[in-house]
Amino acid sequence: MTDAMVQAEQVGKRFGRLEVLRGIDLTVRTGEVLCLIGPSGSGKSTFLRCVNHLEKVDSGRLSVAGELVGYRESGGKLYELRDREVCRKRAEIGMVFQRFNLFPHMTAVDNVMTGPLRVRHESPTTARERAGGLLARVGLADKADAYPNQLSGGQQQRVAIARALAMSPKLMLFDEPTSALDPELVGDVLDVMRGLADDGMTMIVVTHEMGFAREVADTVVFMDSGLVVESGPPDAVLTHPSHERTRAFLSKVL
Repeated sequence: MTDAMVQAEQVGKRFGRLEVLRGIDLTVRTGEVLCLIGPSGSGKSTFLRCVNHLEKVDSGRLSVAGELVGYRESGGKLYELRDREVCRKRAEIGMVFQRFNLFPHMTAVDNVMTGPLRVRHESPTTARERAGGLLARVGLADKADAYPNQLSGGQQQRVAIARALAMSPKLMLFDEPTSALDPELVGDVLDVMRGLADDGMTMIVVTHEMGFAREVADTVVFMDSGLVVESGPPDAVLTHPSHERTRAFLSKVL
């Protein structure tokens, strides 16, 4: 794990007068799992959305696999890419949201197929075969023909993960993927994510699941007020935090 998949250098983001990200420096290496923790409003989800250009950075530089996110550089200046170029790059980054965002009128297998069909122009036969394999991977082979309203929240989230994987991403982003689930459904989703980590998928995970972060993360980053307060191996950050703000946060969530 010597090459950087994600490189953030002094990334800043504002919403009007509110400074949400205040100079974020982060490196995520290929094959690494990085967990972002911190209180609500600390900028974790905003940073995640900047990584695939759902939000535009206002300052600094952000790159994925050595290429700037959403911009090209010429003569020392940055120019925003056209929408088509942004979408092409975004297709290489899978994202799983708090809410599942499945198409309600499509079955599970059709939800998983839609990206490869529309974006990668795969044949229906190839796309369906791969979709079936991905649903099996997330433990839902028997739910291929079910509609979202026939699935539990945990099952819907696993379909959403399969849908993201269908695009063969080089990077997976998870924005609190279990926060909208009933407690008894959380484990199945985390098990799928553990499997991805075991397979070497590069992942950035915004989470409040400290047990998952301790077990799966290579690096844990604690953010507060738009800043990286502390980062390091899970044991260092979660068990022996060096910053008082980290200790105060963990005393409330552990």
